[in-house]
Amino acid sequence: MKLLFSTLFLLQLSLCFSQTYNGQITTKENDSLSVQILIKGDMIFKNNKILSIQEKITVSKNGVSKDYYPKDLKSFKIKMDDDKVTIYDSVDDNLFAERYYANKVKLYYKLVKVETRQSPYFAIYRVFLVKNPNQEKMIELIPNGFSRLITQKEMLAKFTDCKISLDKIVKDEIKIRNEEKLLEFVIDYEKNCFNN
Repeated sequence: MKLLFSTLFLLQLSLCFSQTYNGQITTKENDSLSVQILIKGDMIFKNNKILSIQEKITVSKNGVSKDYYPKDLKSFKIKMDDDKVTIYDSVDDNLFAERYYANKVKLYYKLVKVETRQSPYFAIYRVFLVKNPNQEKMIELIPNGFSRLITQKEMLAKFTDCKISLDKIVKDEIKIRNEEKLLEFVIDYEKNCFNN
């Protein structure tokens, strides 16, 4: 029994420390700095890490730690568990969202955590954000289809500003089955209506 309690105590203790990842921040003045990004607490699940860094990041440089919020930075890069470098941009100075595509039209990814009445008393869902140069507000796409990542009905409601893309959605030429198809659509949407 002592061995079990000792093991659980050590596991909990190890989870309470910060996890450090290599990264790079880009300030509002376009200065790029190589840093260590600290994710504090028991962030053993990737979704928890993503939720944590969407609000703020803690950066360590030369032994000094500093918190940065979306209003403080343009973007940051982080190399997390899968050794892939992921870029997060400040979106409207409100949150850091993962960059999927950034040209004239931008595609981002974020997670949203909502409280529920059933155990575990919260749910996490994905949201894709699309912004074109003529918009003030982001288009939010919530994956909720069975055979498609984003349903045709949602696409018809959200992309009324581009006749060429809207016609492709109406004719069902565009089927957003996965993230790759969503990226292809965003690139095509940009080419059709924002390539001037």
